Amino acid sequence: MLWKDRILSAVLAAAVAAAALAAVVRFAPERAAHTPSQLEQGITFEATGIPSNEIIASVDGNGAEAELLTYWVGTYADYIENMFGMDLAESWDMQLDEDTTVEQLVREEAMNAVKQQLVLENLAARYGIGLSAEDAAALEQRRAQNIETLGGEEEYRARIYELGVSETGFNRLLRTDLLFEGLYKSYSTPGSPLYADDDVLHAYAAGAGWITADHILIPTIDLTTRESLDAETVAQNRALAEELLWRLRESSDPVALFGELADEYSQDTGRLAYPDGYTFTYGSMVDEFDAAARALKENEYSDIVESPYGYHIILRRPLNVAEAVEAVRSEYFDVFFRGEYERAELTETPAAARYDIPAVWAALRAAQAQPEEPAENGTAESETTESVK
Repeated sequence: MLWKDRILSAVLAAAVAAAALAAVVRFAPERAAHTPSQLEQGITFEATGIPSNEIIASVDGNGAEAELLTYWVGTYADYIENMFGMDLAESWDMQLDEDTTVEQLVREEAMNAVKQQLVLENLAARYGIGLSAEDAAALEQRRAQNIETLGGEEEYRARIYELGVSETGFNRLLRTDLLFEGLYKSYSTPGSPLYADDDVLHAYAAGAGWITADHILIPTIDLTTRESLDAETVAQNRALAEELLWRLRESSDPVALFGELADEYSQDTGRLAYPDGYTFTYGSMVDEFDAAARALKENEYSDIVESPYGYHIILRRPLNVAEAVEAVRSEYFDVFFRGEYERAELTETPAAARYDIPAVWAALRAAQAQPEEPAENGTAESETTESVK
């Protein structure tokens, strides 16, 4: 699967974890009581016999406890059940393709999420990114609020247990989001070791297909209603486009003239916001416009190009570096992180081979199950009486 096709990412771990607990706090239905032993040992140990804090995989010496895998198994499996209406208890052996069952997919994606989290933590350590005093205070305040809402520390621990992790593991998940924010802030701060300067981003944008093009649009539709113009108006507009093209061809400085003609005649509603044209990449413009613009060299203009909007005369301008750099800054961080992820090697410990995905999922579901309502007085008796009759 491609990176951007993955359903979950470790950089979202905190958001997912916080959302999961928030849902528990918000609704907080009555749940079956959990014993102190269960809370101490955790769901991973109950389901597999693997201690929750045993290292199950690592990247460059940074280890992930088995309970982190349990959290991601629960998150990913829950997504599949809700998205596809699938009862996983009956579907683990289902073949998704020639080589992959549902169980294998959940294992692979949960391990991918663990790997991403470890890579992110390693990056933060490499670049000296940690939690500030303000971050630590905010986490502690959030914890206190959740404890108060749930009615005590024991209830708080019980709800975290139902997510498959201890409070230590849950806090590690919450830290991930803050570390990611710290990395991105460093990446965006001039002078920091992570900062990508404009020259780097310019080169990346050019290589990724970003270009700048201006145009004169003479429409064949009403740009407000999107309804076609009458044939007479379309013919007049075609004649105007041909006249403007002729004027460009007769000019000794067509690039300078182009801007003047566009200001006077173009009916593109975005011209006020983009007076020097658009800076864009693949898929941003209608196909006819994109193909014609890319076929031009810088400072060349096109013949008349027809699109669903009307008649265009397009001028390929030099890449607007400032706009391109701004457009790709966030994207380039994803590329940087993806590269770090792909270069990293996840090493699984022997415990990974003993990790039973279906058993863990069953234990998570059992822990989250609501207790059955007690029968009202007389109900059992009346049912028994009816059966005797």
